[in-house]
Amino acid sequence: MRYVVIPAAGKGKRFGAKKQFVEVNGKSIIEFTLRPFQESSLIDKIIVVAPKESIPEMETRVKDFSKVESVVPGGCERQESVFNGLKYIEGKCSEVIVHDGVRPLITGKMIGELVSAYQEYGVEGVITAVKPKDTIKVVGAPLEGSDFLVKETLNREKLVLVQTPQLFNFEVLFECHKKAAEEGFWGTDDASLLERYGYTVVAIRGDYRNIKITTSEDVEIFKLFLNQL
Repeated sequence: MRYVVIPAAGKGKRFGAKKQFVEVNGKSIIEFTLRPFQESSLIDKIIVVAPKESIPEMETRVKDFSKVESVVPGGCERQESVFNGLKYIEGKCSEVIVHDGVRPLITGKMIGELVSAYQEYGVEGVITAVKPKDTIKVVGAPLEGSDFLVKETLNREKLVLVQTPQLFNFEVLFECHKKAAEEGFWGTDDASLLERYGYTVVAIRGDYRNIKITTSEDVEIFKLFLNQL
């Protein structure tokens, strides 16, 4: 059994609205995100994690997606939200995909490549990532406004920009989340928890179009990419 946990519990404070419910062409972002998982034969069930106060709205948004087993309440941080989703499916699956609720350009092809890589490599986790196109520099303390003092330039050949979806052995990811909660460790993604506790993670090629909706400009970029599909 292969589940998907979709953390979509953001409050949208910086954006000014809950991004997962923003509508484009008459559909919410979360609906665009769910569709490829609903249509993929590689996915059995989906858990959506939503802000506690928005569960009724989320349930309305996902009612036509038969693979959505439940909408569960999120936490204060993304890591807590994913952990809540994992707790709900404990004992129900051997593999779990975690995908951001506001990455609506996920495709069936990406899902297939992720599953194939997981089966081929036999590791505990597989993530998607792209190579950075820009030069990346380390900066020091901020100067006036948003200015920074530059300290060094990193080697792009050793760097990747991480995306979701990410696929894991369920028991390994669940155990890592439990350890992280006990230690008060906060990772920037789920794979960072596996890295912390000594498990092997492989990165496969992602897609530059697989953007995460963070700002209003991202919504406009999403619309442009959507027209190309």
